[in-house]
Amino acid sequence: MTDPALVKKPLKDRAEDFDRRTEQYLSLGHDRFEAARFVAGCAGELGSPALDVGTGKGLLAMALASNGLEVVSIDISEEDSELAGFLAAERSLAGRIEFAIRDASSLPYESGKFKAVAMMEVLHHLDNAEGVLSEMTRVLSPNGKLIIADFNEEGFGMVAKVHRSEGREHPRSKCTIDSAASFLCSLGLKEEGRAEAHNNAAVWFSKTP
Repeated sequence: MTDPALVKKPLKDRAEDFDRRTEQYLSLGHDRFEAARFVAGCAGELGSPALDVGTGKGLLAMALASNGLEVVSIDISEEDSELAGFLAAERSLAGRIEFAIRDASSLPYESGKFKAVAMMEVLHHLDNAEGVLSEMTRVLSPNGKLIIADFNEEGFGMVAKVHRSEGREHPRSKCTIDSAASFLCSLGLKEEGRAEAHNNAAVWFSKTP
């Protein structure tokens, strides 16, 4: 007999779960879509194509696409990528986003392919962030921009509260915005700025030729 816990929910049901979680965060004062728009716009004008690393439900990919960019959106989870594609189609953005199942620590793209590379709310899931950050840097074009963002302490507290209300703990690795920024600078990127809003802290970098 198949374990019911291993049966994937229909896509429509997963989309409804996403909507409920979005409303739950709104009740706590956090707008997930505004957070994604903040990250997508924090570094100023970006070029196409853009790469969204660890897309999850596709919020950052959709924000980048809404800014007029052509986006490649990668995630290791087929289930998340499928839902992200569904949510993007609901918002008439699917035509601007290519969703792909990829391991971000070994990207199948040529060096310098992307004029913008971004990651949002992923760092705290990574036990070995250096491999991912190295690949993000490799595929960034000269004069391109790289953005990393993750929850600030208030945001982490909010997420932990939501997870504990469900009897779970929200995982958090030792990788932080500061440690990631230090590593990216060691690879030759130049830190251009920092900003905080919508429970996220963001840092952006440029890559000189």
